[in-house]
Amino acid sequence: MSVVGKNIPHDSAKGHVSGESVFIDDMPFAKNELLVDFLGSPVAHGKIKSLDLSEALKIEGIAGLYTYKDLDGFNVFGPIIQDEHLLVEETATFMGEPIVVIAGENKKAIEKAKRAIKLEMEELTPIFTIDDAIANESFIAVPRAIKRGNIEEAFQNSENILEGQFVIGGQEQFYLESQASLAYPGEDNTLVIHSSTQHPAEIQQVTARILGLDQNQVVCVTKRMGGGFGGKESQACHYAVMAGLVALKTKRAARAVLTKDDDMCVTGKRHPFQNKYKVAFNHDGTITGLKVELLSNGGAAADLSTSILERAMLHS
Repeated sequence: MSVVGKNIPHDSAKGHVSGESVFIDDMPFAKNELLVDFLGSPVAHGKIKSLDLSEALKIEGIAGLYTYKDLDGFNVFGPIIQDEHLLVEETATFMGEPIVVIAGENKKAIEKAKRAIKLEMEELTPIFTIDDAIANESFIAVPRAIKRGNIEEAFQNSENILEGQFVIGGQEQFYLESQASLAYPGEDNTLVIHSSTQHPAEIQQVTARILGLDQNQVVCVTKRMGGGFGGKESQACHYAVMAGLVALKTKRAARAVLTKDDDMCVTGKRHPFQNKYKVAFNHDGTITGLKVELLSNGGAAADLSTSILERAMLHS
């Protein structure tokens, strides 16, 4: 191959080092463009008792406030198991889970609207740890298993047995560009969405599903991402749909760019694991048997947790 042994420059290397590369928030603002944000749950687990948007709607610069009732499609989705809501209907399952989408002329108006929305919630007992989840039988899917040979026989005949537990903490992907999307009405009744995503086809599919469109009505454009590392594989969908919702309702361009604080609060992470092991081995170090139990914290919704667990099993 002609490229073997050669240094091949990144296609955008010059733009990256000069600062000329254009990301979602660098794209020129349209004359009548709206900013998109959301009001999230103030508790990790809670039931909505009342929600009053009337005062917030009176604020100058607010173009619209939207709840799950304003969605023309399905308010549930997921890449494998469809168990995640774009907007809370009745019960919030994590801190910051979006309840109201806010469209405003400027950030000041949006912040005023957040304070003016009257939200009352009944706080419920949350599940924070793997041990809590086990105690409450809160499992995302059925257990996976890989079995080879007779493990009990291996333990009975082993010269040595070692067993224990080790815990691996979760990890924030910490991409430099936060979740970001820009949406606007296109030609022939299409919706154009510029998204910082690792999966443009999923943006198209999920947006169409939630907003009640045909998939060929949604055009997703991804020029580049300011990092992703798995964190924008499916998690970018939420904010693309929010921007798309506002664009459809107002017939104006709409841009959603999360602050880093909000991004870290509401998006999924690399999974924490709690692992137990029992290994049989001879004096010369030969392993004759191994039993491992992998327990993964999948968070409030399945997302890709089943695949992550399978990868841990198959690649370890």
